[in-house]
Amino acid sequence: MAELISKLETKKINHIIQKTQQVAQKIDIFCSAILLQTWRRMNYIFNKQEIHSSLKRRQGNCLRCGRCCQASFKCQHLEYDKNGLSLCKVYDQKPLMCSLYPYNEDDYFFHLKPTCGYKYDDE
Repeated sequence: MAELISKLETKKINHIIQKTQQVAQKIDIFCSAILLQTWRRMNYIFNKQEIHSSLKRRQGNCLRCGRCCQASFKCQHLEYDKNGLSLCKVYDQKPLMCSLYPYNEDDYFFHLKPTCGYKYDDE
């Protein structure tokens, strides 16, 4: 009986550890996304020419997954069509920072970079 209780307690502890790790990962992604949002806006303010120059090296296309539109907070203008592709409700007037993402090889949300449709020559 004591062995069964010990196994149950171990299972419960492992479950708590797993849930804690999942929460910690979500917090890490959220915080890094907020920091990147701040960094990319400040970088754009002080390096507009460099950024517009680097955009010329950008290759690929948006995959319309919508993950970058909810990397930190879900954008209020994000919707999905019947095929599951993202749509921007304000596409014709969307913020410049949205249109520029990613504007150079450092401007990726780290958890989205491997799946982003945009790449740079030197990556």
